[in-house]
Amino acid sequence: MLSESTAPAFGANTIIKCSNLGKCYQIYDDPKARLKQALWRGHRQFFREFWALRHIDFEVKRGESLGIIGRNGSGKSTLLQLICGTLTPTEGKIQSKGRVAALLELGSGFNPEFSGIENVYLNASMLGLSKEETESRIDDILAFADIGEFVDQPVKTYSSGMALRLAFAVIAHVDADLLVIDEALAVGDAVFVQRCMRFIRRIREERCLLFVSHDAEAVKSLCSHALWISKGRTQAHGSCIDVSLDYLRYCNATCYGEEVTLTATGNSTTNQHKQDKETEDLPEQSIEVQNIRPLEYGTVAHITNNLEEAAGWKTGDAELIEVSIRNSLNRQNNVVLRGGEEVEILIRATTYKALDSPALGFVVKNQLGQAIFGENTLITRDNTPSIASQAGDTLTASFSLIFPMLPSGQYVLTASIANGDLSSNIQHHWLEDALIISVVSSRVRYGIAGAFITSVDFKIE
Repeated sequence: MLSESTAPAFGANTIIKCSNLGKCYQIYDDPKARLKQALWRGHRQFFREFWALRHIDFEVKRGESLGIIGRNGSGKSTLLQLICGTLTPTEGKIQSKGRVAALLELGSGFNPEFSGIENVYLNASMLGLSKEETESRIDDILAFADIGEFVDQPVKTYSSGMALRLAFAVIAHVDADLLVIDEALAVGDAVFVQRCMRFIRRIREERCLLFVSHDAEAVKSLCSHALWISKGRTQAHGSCIDVSLDYLRYCNATCYGEEVTLTATGNSTTNQHKQDKETEDLPEQSIEVQNIRPLEYGTVAHITNNLEEAAGWKTGDAELIEVSIRNSLNRQNNVVLRGGEEVEILIRATTYKALDSPALGFVVKNQLGQAIFGENTLITRDNTPSIASQAGDTLTASFSLIFPMLPSGQYVLTASIANGDLSSNIQHHWLEDALIISVVSSRVRYGIAGAFITSVDFKIE
Protein backbone atom coordinates (compact mmCIF):
# COMPACT_ATOMS: atom_id res chain seq x y z
CA MET A 1 0.00 0.00 0.00
CA LEU A 2 1.32 3.43 -0.84
CA SER A 3 1.52 5.99 1.89
CA GLU A 4 0.13 9.47 1.41
CA SER A 5 3.58 10.93 0.93
CA THR A 6 4.75 8.48 -1.72
CA ALA A 7 1.50 8.01 -3.63
CA PRO A 8 0.89 9.84 -6.87
CA ALA A 9 -1.48 12.78 -6.47
CA PHE A 10 -5.14 11.93 -6.54
CA GLY A 11 -8.38 13.67 -5.57
CA ALA A 12 -8.24 15.84 -2.47
CA ASN A 13 -11.33 14.11 -1.03
CA THR A 14 -10.30 10.62 -2.14
CA ILE A 15 -9.56 8.27 0.75
CA ILE A 16 -8.90 5.01 -1.10
CA LYS A 17 -8.13 4.32 -4.77
CA CYS A 18 -7.35 0.96 -6.37
CA SER A 19 -5.89 0.88 -9.87
CA ASN A 20 -5.66 -2.35 -11.92
CA LEU A 21 -5.33 -4.27 -8.67
CA GLY A 22 -4.50 -7.97 -8.84
CA LYS A 23 -3.38 -10.81 -6.57
CA CYS A 24 -1.92 -14.04 -7.92
CA TYR A 25 -1.08 -17.22 -6.00
CA GLN A 26 1.31 -19.94 -7.13
CA ILE A 27 -0.32 -23.38 -6.98
CA TYR A 28 2.05 -26.37 -6.76
CA ASP A 29 0.83 -29.91 -7.40
CA ASP A 30 3.37 -31.44 -5.00
CA PRO A 31 6.30 -30.41 -2.76
CA LYS A 32 8.81 -31.51 -5.40
CA ALA A 33 7.52 -28.86 -7.79
CA ARG A 34 8.09 -26.20 -5.14
CA LEU A 35 11.70 -27.39 -4.70
CA LYS A 36 12.30 -27.45 -8.46
CA GLN A 37 10.99 -23.88 -8.71
CA ALA A 38 13.49 -22.74 -6.09
CA LEU A 39 16.38 -24.58 -7.79
CA TRP A 40 15.61 -23.26 -11.27
CA ARG A 41 15.32 -19.73 -9.85
CA GLY A 42 12.50 -18.73 -12.13
CA HIS A 43 14.00 -19.97 -15.40
CA ARG A 44 11.28 -22.59 -15.59
CA GLN A 45 7.78 -22.60 -14.16
CA PHE A 46 6.59 -25.55 -12.06
CA PHE A 47 3.41 -23.97 -10.72
CA ARG A 48 -0.03 -22.94 -11.93
CA GLU A 49 -1.17 -19.34 -11.53
CA PHE A 50 -4.38 -18.65 -9.68
CA TRP A 51 -5.58 -15.05 -9.85
CA ALA A 52 -7.72 -14.43 -6.79
CA LEU A 53 -8.23 -10.86 -8.00
CA ARG A 54 -7.47 -9.08 -11.24
CA HIS A 55 -8.19 -5.73 -12.92
CA ILE A 56 -10.00 -4.23 -9.93
CA ASP A 57 -10.50 -0.47 -10.19
CA PHE A 58 -12.49 1.79 -7.88
CA GLU A 59 -12.23 5.02 -5.92
CA VAL A 60 -14.01 6.03 -2.72
CA LYS A 61 -14.11 9.60 -1.45
CA ARG A 62 -14.68 10.99 2.00
CA GLY A 63 -18.34 10.74 2.91
CA GLU A 64 -18.92 7.83 0.53
CA SER A 65 -19.49 4.19 1.40
CA LEU A 66 -18.80 1.25 -0.90
CA GLY A 67 -20.61 -2.04 -0.47
CA ILE A 68 -18.74 -5.09 -1.78
CA ILE A 69 -20.90 -8.10 -2.62
CA GLY A 70 -20.24 -11.48 -4.17
CA ARG A 71 -20.45 -15.18 -3.50
CA ASN A 72 -18.04 -17.07 -1.26
CA GLY A 73 -14.66 -17.40 -2.96
CA SER A 74 -15.20 -14.42 -5.25
CA GLY A 75 -12.24 -12.48 -3.80
CA LYS A 76 -13.94 -10.06 -1.39
CA SER A 77 -11.81 -10.89 1.64
CA THR A 78 -8.64 -10.89 -0.48
CA LEU A 79 -9.47 -7.38 -1.65
CA LEU A 80 -9.95 -6.16 1.92
CA GLN A 81 -6.68 -7.72 3.04
CA LEU A 82 -4.86 -5.97 0.20
CA ILE A 83 -6.43 -2.66 1.21
CA CYS A 84 -5.49 -3.18 4.86
CA GLY A 85 -1.91 -4.14 3.98
CA THR A 86 -1.97 -7.71 5.28
CA LEU A 87 -1.41 -8.91 1.70
CA THR A 88 0.81 -7.48 -1.02
CA PRO A 89 -0.69 -6.98 -4.51
CA THR A 90 0.87 -8.86 -7.41
CA GLU A 91 0.00 -6.07 -9.81
CA GLY A 92 -1.57 -2.64 -9.69
CA LYS A 93 -1.45 -0.29 -6.74
CA ILE A 94 -3.47 0.97 -3.80
CA GLN A 95 -3.44 4.58 -2.67
CA SER A 96 -4.94 5.61 0.65
CA LYS A 97 -4.99 8.56 3.00
CA GLY A 98 -5.24 8.61 6.74
CA ARG A 99 -5.77 5.86 9.27
CA VAL A 100 -7.33 2.54 8.27
CA ALA A 101 -9.29 0.47 10.80
CA ALA A 102 -10.55 -2.97 9.81
CA LEU A 103 -12.72 -5.72 11.23
CA LEU A 104 -11.89 -8.60 8.90
CA GLU A 105 -12.11 -11.76 10.99
CA LEU A 106 -13.21 -12.48 14.53
CA GLY A 107 -10.26 -12.17 16.86
CA SER A 108 -7.83 -11.02 14.18
CA GLY A 109 -5.13 -9.02 15.89
CA PHE A 110 -6.03 -10.44 19.30
CA ASN A 111 -3.59 -12.49 21.37
CA PRO A 112 -5.70 -15.27 22.93
CA GLU A 113 -3.46 -15.42 26.00
CA PHE A 114 -3.85 -11.70 26.75
CA SER A 115 -6.81 -10.32 28.65
CA GLY A 116 -9.41 -8.25 26.90
CA ILE A 117 -8.09 -4.94 28.17
CA GLU A 118 -4.52 -5.88 27.22
CA ASN A 119 -5.74 -6.64 23.71
CA VAL A 120 -7.48 -3.26 23.57
CA TYR A 121 -4.11 -1.55 24.13
CA LEU A 122 -2.43 -3.91 21.66
CA ASN A 123 -4.99 -3.33 18.90
CA ALA A 124 -5.14 0.41 19.49
CA SER A 125 -1.36 0.67 19.17
CA MET A 126 -1.47 -1.34 15.93
CA LEU A 127 -4.02 1.16 14.62
CA GLY A 128 -1.79 4.11 15.44
CA LEU A 129 -2.95 5.29 18.87
CA SER A 130 -0.46 6.15 21.56
CA LYS A 131 -0.84 4.74 25.06
CA GLU A 132 -2.06 8.12 26.30
CA GLU A 133 -4.69 8.34 23.54
CA THR A 134 -5.90 4.84 24.33
CA GLU A 135 -6.13 5.62 28.05
CA SER A 136 -8.27 8.68 27.32
CA ARG A 137 -10.72 6.52 25.36
CA ILE A 138 -10.64 3.29 27.35
CA ASP A 139 -13.86 4.02 29.25
CA ASP A 140 -15.78 4.66 26.03
CA ILE A 141 -14.33 1.52 24.42
CA LEU A 142 -15.29 -0.71 27.34
CA ALA A 143 -18.75 0.85 27.57
CA PHE A 144 -19.33 0.21 23.86
CA ALA A 145 -18.12 -3.41 24.14
CA ASP A 146 -20.23 -3.98 27.26
CA ILE A 147 -18.65 -7.31 28.24
CA GLY A 148 -18.42 -6.53 31.95
CA GLU A 149 -15.85 -8.27 34.11
CA PHE A 150 -14.79 -10.52 31.23
CA VAL A 151 -12.55 -7.67 30.04
CA ASP A 152 -10.00 -8.90 32.59
CA GLN A 153 -10.15 -12.52 31.39
CA PRO A 154 -8.04 -14.08 28.58
CA VAL A 155 -9.59 -13.66 25.14
CA LYS A 156 -9.31 -17.43 24.57
CA THR A 157 -12.21 -17.80 27.03
CA TYR A 158 -14.47 -15.43 25.03
CA SER A 159 -17.37 -16.48 22.88
CA SER A 160 -17.35 -15.30 19.25
CA GLY A 161 -19.91 -12.62 20.14
CA MET A 162 -17.77 -11.23 22.96
CA ALA A 163 -14.69 -11.14 20.73
CA LEU A 164 -16.71 -9.25 18.12
CA ARG A 165 -17.91 -6.72 20.70
CA LEU A 166 -14.39 -5.94 21.84
CA ALA A 167 -12.93 -5.80 18.32
CA PHE A 168 -15.62 -3.47 17.00
CA ALA A 169 -15.42 -1.27 20.10
CA VAL A 170 -11.74 -0.65 19.39
CA ILE A 171 -12.09 0.26 15.71
CA ALA A 172 -15.08 2.46 16.56
CA HIS A 173 -12.92 4.70 18.75
CA VAL A 174 -9.70 5.17 16.80
CA ASP A 175 -11.11 7.94 14.55
CA ALA A 176 -10.15 6.08 11.38
CA ASP A 177 -10.51 7.81 8.01
CA LEU A 178 -11.29 4.46 6.36
CA LEU A 179 -13.42 1.88 8.15
CA VAL A 180 -13.34 -1.63 6.66
CA ILE A 181 -15.92 -4.15 7.86
CA ASP A 182 -16.19 -7.74 6.68
CA GLU A 183 -19.12 -10.02 7.47
CA ALA A 184 -18.08 -10.52 11.08
CA LEU A 185 -21.15 -8.62 12.30
CA ALA A 186 -23.29 -11.60 11.33
CA VAL A 187 -22.42 -13.35 14.62
CA GLY A 188 -23.46 -10.46 16.85
CA ASP A 189 -26.65 -10.40 18.85
CA ALA A 190 -29.48 -8.14 17.67
CA VAL A 191 -28.90 -5.40 20.25
CA PHE A 192 -25.17 -5.09 19.57
CA VAL A 193 -25.60 -5.26 15.78
CA GLN A 194 -28.10 -2.39 15.99
CA ARG A 195 -25.56 -0.43 18.06
CA CYS A 196 -22.93 -1.07 15.38
CA MET A 197 -25.31 -0.05 12.59
CA ARG A 198 -26.15 3.21 14.34
CA PHE A 199 -22.44 3.93 14.68
CA ILE A 200 -21.81 3.13 11.00
CA ARG A 201 -24.66 5.37 9.85
CA ARG A 202 -23.39 8.18 12.06
CA ILE A 203 -19.80 8.16 10.82
CA ARG A 204 -20.25 7.24 7.16
CA GLU A 205 -21.09 10.83 6.13
CA GLU A 206 -17.80 12.23 7.40
CA ARG A 207 -15.47 9.28 6.84
CA CYS A 208 -15.11 6.46 4.32
CA LEU A 209 -16.64 2.99 4.64
CA LEU A 210 -15.98 -0.32 2.91
CA PHE A 211 -18.66 -2.84 3.84
CA VAL A 212 -18.70 -6.49 2.75
CA SER A 213 -21.88 -8.52 3.02
CA HIS A 214 -23.91 -11.23 1.31
CA ASP A 215 -27.03 -9.26 2.25
CA ALA A 216 -27.85 -6.98 -0.68
CA GLU A 217 -30.48 -5.18 1.42
CA ALA A 218 -27.88 -4.30 4.07
CA VAL A 219 -25.60 -2.94 1.35
CA LYS A 220 -28.44 -0.79 -0.05
CA SER A 221 -29.20 0.43 3.46
CA LEU A 222 -25.65 1.43 4.41
CA CYS A 223 -23.79 2.23 1.18
CA SER A 224 -23.83 4.94 -1.46
CA HIS A 225 -22.63 2.60 -4.23
CA ALA A 226 -21.68 -1.03 -4.68
CA LEU A 227 -19.04 -3.27 -6.26
CA TRP A 228 -19.95 -6.82 -7.28
CA ILE A 229 -16.97 -9.19 -7.58
CA SER A 230 -17.29 -12.57 -9.28
CA LYS A 231 -14.37 -15.00 -9.66
CA GLY A 232 -11.91 -12.24 -8.84
CA ARG A 233 -13.19 -9.83 -11.50
CA THR A 234 -15.42 -6.78 -11.37
CA GLN A 235 -18.86 -7.91 -12.47
CA ALA A 236 -20.66 -4.61 -11.84
CA HIS A 237 -19.85 -1.26 -10.23
CA GLY A 238 -22.38 1.51 -9.75
CA SER A 239 -25.48 2.43 -7.78
CA CYS A 240 -26.53 0.05 -5.01
CA ILE A 241 -29.95 -0.44 -6.59
CA ASP A 242 -28.58 -1.47 -9.99
CA VAL A 243 -25.74 -3.66 -8.69
CA SER A 244 -27.87 -5.36 -6.02
CA LEU A 245 -30.60 -6.16 -8.53
CA ASP A 246 -28.06 -7.64 -10.96
CA TYR A 247 -26.54 -9.70 -8.15
CA LEU A 248 -29.94 -10.93 -6.98
CA ARG A 249 -30.83 -11.93 -10.53
CA TYR A 250 -27.50 -13.76 -10.87
CA CYS A 251 -27.97 -15.63 -7.57
CA ASN A 252 -31.45 -16.76 -8.59
CA ALA A 253 -30.22 -17.85 -12.01
CA THR A 254 -27.39 -19.82 -10.37
CA CYS A 255 -29.80 -21.52 -7.98
CA TYR A 256 -32.12 -22.46 -10.84
CA GLY A 257 -29.24 -23.85 -12.91
CA GLU A 258 -30.13 -24.82 -16.47
CA GLU A 259 -33.77 -25.11 -15.51
CA VAL A 260 -34.56 -21.51 -16.46
CA THR A 261 -32.91 -18.50 -18.08
CA LEU A 262 -33.44 -15.07 -16.55
CA THR A 263 -33.71 -12.03 -18.83
CA ALA A 264 -33.20 -8.54 -17.40
CA THR A 265 -36.10 -6.11 -17.72
CA GLY A 266 -36.45 -2.35 -17.27
CA ASN A 267 -33.90 0.16 -16.04
CA SER A 268 -33.74 0.80 -12.31
CA THR A 269 -31.65 3.98 -12.68
CA THR A 270 -34.24 5.47 -15.02
CA ASN A 271 -36.95 4.47 -12.58
CA GLN A 272 -35.15 6.20 -9.70
CA HIS A 273 -35.11 9.42 -11.71
CA LYS A 274 -38.78 8.87 -12.49
CA GLN A 275 -39.57 8.52 -8.78
CA ASP A 276 -37.87 11.81 -8.04
CA LYS A 277 -39.78 13.51 -10.86
CA GLU A 278 -43.10 12.09 -9.70
CA THR A 279 -42.61 13.75 -6.33
CA GLU A 280 -41.75 17.07 -7.93
CA ASP A 281 -44.78 16.96 -10.24
CA LEU A 282 -47.41 16.18 -7.60
CA PRO A 283 -50.00 18.97 -7.42
CA GLU A 284 -50.28 20.68 -4.07
CA GLN A 285 -54.00 20.04 -3.78
CA SER A 286 -53.49 16.26 -4.06
CA ILE A 287 -51.48 16.07 -0.84
CA GLU A 288 -53.58 18.18 1.49
CA VAL A 289 -54.40 16.47 4.77
CA GLN A 290 -57.76 17.47 6.23
CA ASN A 291 -59.24 16.93 9.67
CA ILE A 292 -56.15 15.33 11.20
CA ARG A 293 -56.42 15.49 14.98
CA PRO A 294 -53.23 16.15 17.00
CA LEU A 295 -52.87 12.51 18.05
CA GLU A 296 -53.38 11.13 14.56
CA TYR A 297 -50.67 10.07 12.22
CA GLY A 298 -51.25 11.21 8.68
CA THR A 299 -49.87 9.56 5.54
CA VAL A 300 -50.80 10.66 2.05
CA ALA A 301 -49.34 8.58 -0.77
CA HIS A 302 -49.47 9.05 -4.53
CA ILE A 303 -49.35 5.78 -6.50
CA THR A 304 -47.77 5.62 -9.96
CA ASN A 305 -47.89 2.53 -12.15
CA ASN A 306 -44.42 1.63 -13.45
CA LEU A 307 -45.14 -1.81 -14.85
CA GLU A 308 -43.85 -1.06 -18.35
CA GLU A 309 -40.46 0.26 -17.19
CA ALA A 310 -39.87 -1.75 -14.02
CA ALA A 311 -36.46 -3.38 -13.60
CA GLY A 312 -36.24 -7.09 -12.93
CA TRP A 313 -36.10 -10.36 -14.84
CA LYS A 314 -38.26 -13.08 -16.36
CA THR A 315 -37.87 -16.63 -17.55
CA GLY A 316 -40.52 -16.55 -20.28
CA ASP A 317 -42.75 -19.14 -18.59
CA ALA A 318 -45.07 -16.56 -17.01
CA GLU A 319 -45.54 -12.80 -17.04
CA LEU A 320 -47.08 -10.17 -14.77
CA ILE A 321 -49.71 -8.19 -16.68
CA GLU A 322 -51.20 -5.98 -13.94
CA VAL A 323 -50.11 -4.61 -10.58
CA SER A 324 -52.25 -1.99 -8.89
CA ILE A 325 -53.38 -0.54 -5.57
CA ARG A 326 -57.02 0.49 -5.25
CA ASN A 327 -59.20 2.03 -2.59
CA SER A 328 -62.98 2.12 -2.20
CA LEU A 329 -63.32 5.56 -3.75
CA ASN A 330 -61.11 5.26 -6.80
CA ARG A 331 -60.79 1.89 -8.49
CA GLN A 332 -57.88 2.80 -10.75
CA ASN A 333 -54.19 3.62 -10.66
CA ASN A 334 -52.63 7.05 -10.06
CA VAL A 335 -54.76 7.42 -6.94
CA VAL A 336 -54.11 9.18 -3.66
CA LEU A 337 -54.17 6.86 -0.64
CA ARG A 338 -54.27 7.75 3.04
CA GLY A 339 -52.78 5.78 5.87
CA GLY A 340 -55.40 3.86 7.79
CA GLU A 341 -57.84 3.28 4.94
CA GLU A 342 -58.64 -0.13 3.51
CA VAL A 343 -57.03 -0.83 0.14
CA GLU A 344 -56.69 -3.71 -2.27
CA ILE A 345 -53.44 -4.74 -3.95
CA LEU A 346 -54.24 -6.56 -7.19
CA ILE A 347 -51.71 -8.70 -9.10
CA ARG A 348 -52.53 -10.48 -12.34
CA ALA A 349 -50.31 -12.73 -14.45
CA THR A 350 -50.56 -14.98 -17.46
CA THR A 351 -48.77 -18.30 -17.90
CA TYR A 352 -47.07 -19.53 -21.06
CA LYS A 353 -46.24 -22.97 -19.63
CA ALA A 354 -47.97 -25.24 -17.14
CA LEU A 355 -47.02 -24.50 -13.51
CA ASP A 356 -47.71 -27.10 -10.84
CA SER A 357 -47.69 -24.67 -7.91
CA PRO A 358 -47.94 -21.01 -9.02
CA ALA A 359 -47.91 -18.14 -6.52
CA LEU A 360 -48.23 -14.36 -6.73
CA GLY A 361 -46.71 -12.02 -4.18
CA PHE A 362 -45.47 -8.52 -3.38
CA VAL A 363 -43.22 -6.62 -0.97
CA VAL A 364 -43.07 -2.87 -0.32
CA LYS A 365 -39.55 -1.46 0.22
CA ASN A 366 -38.29 1.95 1.28
CA GLN A 367 -35.48 3.99 -0.30
CA LEU A 368 -32.84 1.96 1.56
CA GLY A 369 -34.22 -1.29 0.17
CA GLN A 370 -35.63 -2.34 3.54
CA ALA A 371 -38.77 -4.46 3.31
CA ILE A 372 -41.69 -2.74 5.07
CA PHE A 373 -44.40 -5.33 4.49
CA GLY A 374 -45.45 -7.93 1.94
CA GLU A 375 -47.29 -11.19 1.38
CA ASN A 376 -47.91 -13.93 -1.19
CA THR A 377 -50.67 -16.37 -2.07
CA LEU A 378 -48.85 -19.31 -0.48
CA ILE A 379 -50.48 -18.17 2.77
CA THR A 380 -53.78 -19.61 1.45
CA ARG A 381 -52.30 -23.13 1.19
CA ASP A 382 -51.69 -24.00 4.83
CA ASN A 383 -53.89 -27.08 4.77
CA THR A 384 -54.82 -27.33 1.10
CA PRO A 385 -52.95 -28.83 -1.86
CA SER A 386 -51.33 -26.56 -4.42
CA ILE A 387 -53.37 -25.50 -7.42
CA ALA A 388 -51.80 -26.15 -10.82
CA SER A 389 -52.23 -23.85 -13.83
CA GLN A 390 -52.08 -24.54 -17.55
CA ALA A 391 -50.45 -22.58 -20.35
CA GLY A 392 -52.64 -19.62 -21.25
CA ASP A 393 -54.27 -19.30 -17.81
CA THR A 394 -54.71 -15.91 -16.14
CA LEU A 395 -53.89 -15.82 -12.44
CA THR A 396 -55.33 -13.11 -10.17
CA ALA A 397 -54.37 -12.38 -6.56
CA SER A 398 -56.15 -9.83 -4.40
CA PHE A 399 -54.69 -8.69 -1.05
CA SER A 400 -56.97 -6.64 1.19
CA LEU A 401 -55.21 -4.64 3.89
CA ILE A 402 -55.16 -1.41 5.87
CA PHE A 403 -52.71 0.95 4.18
CA PRO A 404 -49.92 1.62 6.70
CA MET A 405 -48.72 4.91 8.10
CA LEU A 406 -45.47 5.59 6.24
CA PRO A 407 -42.94 8.40 6.75
CA SER A 408 -42.41 10.82 3.88
CA GLY A 409 -40.21 9.41 1.13
CA GLN A 410 -40.07 7.14 -1.89
CA TYR A 411 -41.20 3.52 -1.80
CA VAL A 412 -41.52 0.81 -4.42
CA LEU A 413 -43.76 -2.22 -4.63
CA THR A 414 -41.96 -5.30 -5.91
CA ALA A 415 -44.20 -7.96 -7.46
CA SER A 416 -43.51 -11.47 -8.72
CA ILE A 417 -44.99 -14.70 -9.99
CA ALA A 418 -43.23 -17.85 -8.87
CA ASN A 419 -43.68 -21.61 -8.96
CA GLY A 420 -42.99 -23.76 -5.90
CA ASP A 421 -43.21 -23.27 -2.14
CA LEU A 422 -41.58 -21.00 0.44
CA SER A 423 -38.44 -23.12 0.76
CA SER A 424 -37.94 -23.91 -2.94
CA ASN A 425 -39.28 -21.87 -5.82
CA ILE A 426 -38.47 -20.29 -9.17
CA GLN A 427 -39.30 -16.63 -9.71
CA HIS A 428 -40.58 -16.57 -13.30
CA HIS A 429 -41.20 -12.81 -13.47
CA TRP A 430 -39.80 -10.38 -10.90
CA LEU A 431 -40.40 -6.62 -11.13
CA GLU A 432 -38.41 -4.60 -8.61
CA ASP A 433 -40.46 -1.41 -8.90
CA ALA A 434 -43.82 -2.28 -10.45
CA LEU A 435 -45.45 0.55 -8.50
CA ILE A 436 -43.90 3.76 -7.20
CA ILE A 437 -45.35 5.03 -3.94
CA SER A 438 -44.56 8.68 -3.20
CA VAL A 439 -45.38 9.69 0.37
CA VAL A 440 -45.19 13.46 0.37
CA SER A 441 -47.16 14.34 3.47
CA SER A 442 -46.72 12.41 6.68
CA ARG A 443 -46.79 12.91 10.43
CA VAL A 444 -44.98 9.67 11.21
CA ARG A 445 -41.95 10.68 13.25
CA TYR A 446 -40.32 7.44 14.36
CA GLY A 447 -39.39 4.18 12.71
CA ILE A 448 -39.85 2.93 9.18
CA ALA A 449 -43.63 2.69 9.60
CA GLY A 450 -46.09 4.14 12.08
CA ALA A 451 -48.20 2.05 14.45
CA PHE A 452 -51.94 2.58 14.73
CA ILE A 453 -51.86 4.42 18.04
CA THR A 454 -55.44 5.25 18.96
CA SER A 455 -54.75 7.25 22.12
CA VAL A 456 -52.00 8.45 24.43
CA ASP A 457 -52.60 8.90 28.17
CA PHE A 458 -50.16 10.76 30.42
CA LYS A 459 -50.56 11.45 34.16
CA ILE A 460 -48.53 12.92 36.98
CA GLU A 461 -49.63 11.99 40.48
